[in-house]
Amino acid sequence: MTSVAVAQRTSGIVFHELTGDAWSSAGEAKGLWPAAAPRHGGWTACVIDESSRLEHHGPFGTLEVPGSKTEPPALLGPRLGHYAAWARSGDTLCYVVPDGRALSLRTWRSGESGFRTHLSAAPLFPAWVPGTDWLLCHHGATLSAFETVTGEQRILSASATGFRTPAVSDDGSCIAWAEVANGRVCVMTSGLRTDPRQVATFSSALTLSFRPGTAKLTAAVATSPESGVFAWVVSVPSEGESQRIVKGPLVAYWWAPDGERLVVLHPSYTGDGRFQPRLYDAGGRFLAAMEPLIPAQDTATVIGFFDQYAVSHPNWSADSCWFGICGRVVTEGPHPSFSGGSPDSALAWDTRAAGAPHILGHGTMLAFER
Repeated sequence: MTSVAVAQRTSGIVFHELTGDAWSSAGEAKGLWPAAAPRHGGWTACVIDESSRLEHHGPFGTLEVPGSKTEPPALLGPRLGHYAAWARSGDTLCYVVPDGRALSLRTWRSGESGFRTHLSAAPLFPAWVPGTDWLLCHHGATLSAFETVTGEQRILSASATGFRTPAVSDDGSCIAWAEVANGRVCVMTSGLRTDPRQVATFSSALTLSFRPGTAKLTAAVATSPESGVFAWVVSVPSEGESQRIVKGPLVAYWWAPDGERLVVLHPSYTGDGRFQPRLYDAGGRFLAAMEPLIPAQDTATVIGFFDQYAVSHPNWSADSCWFGICGRVVTEGPHPSFSGGSPDSALAWDTRAAGAPHILGHGTMLAFER
């Protein structure tokens, strides 16, 4: 069964389930930024009231995640008290929590009463290594790896660059990140126990990800070193020249879990901040597009760090059929920031039929279950 959690403009989450071709509501919970624990392990959400904390809504009730509480509330950004990401095993949650003038990277194993702090720094960009208990984190110019059970720590790079999370292949065998050398941005790869090697260089900033189910690396190449707009999505082979997949400008892309298609978010050039999600096959052939929309507030945060949230808060359903995004299309009323403005909508798009998206209800961001 396909399930998706939709965060509301007010602090609340509505769960939706797909039965046949029909979506229906399947409960509510407090909080924002829902993240699913794999294997139907429940949902973890950030709750902000007199304090800020993570609450996990699991099969046996709701509990506060140890070590996640700040009182009075300390935030990472607007409406964002924590960043949380479950390991693919569903056993361990990693989370970033404000800690004085820095941020703490912590982990909690489901069922335990304590937590482990691995790092205090800022900013932090963590990523799990699938099939292991290792957690990566890009902090400053360092890319570190932490064994979350034994506490062992390794440094994979002392010259990592960019405010981005490291990319990790689905089988956990390959890790990729960027470094700068001789005025070029170098793509580096390694395993947890192998030496890094350079596989490609570019002239501008990069955002990296692996095509799901493969060891094929892809990158969004920025239009300039300081730009958040990208000129291309390219494949990065282990040898030889990179191959262009999708031409920009674009601001984000999301691979489907089966690796056969991707959704790319392009500026619509209507002058009102709208972006259009477009569907391509793995070779870059255009397939379909949604109506241009203005992203909702929390969705704009997801777009800014799409490589990180694509893993922890997926926009794609696990069966690679549905793509979700929150915002407002041109036919909707005034923006929520205006007095009397209507809330943004949560849209679920069946990429097989590629027709009009289903409106799940109001929402400011969403995440599918894994």
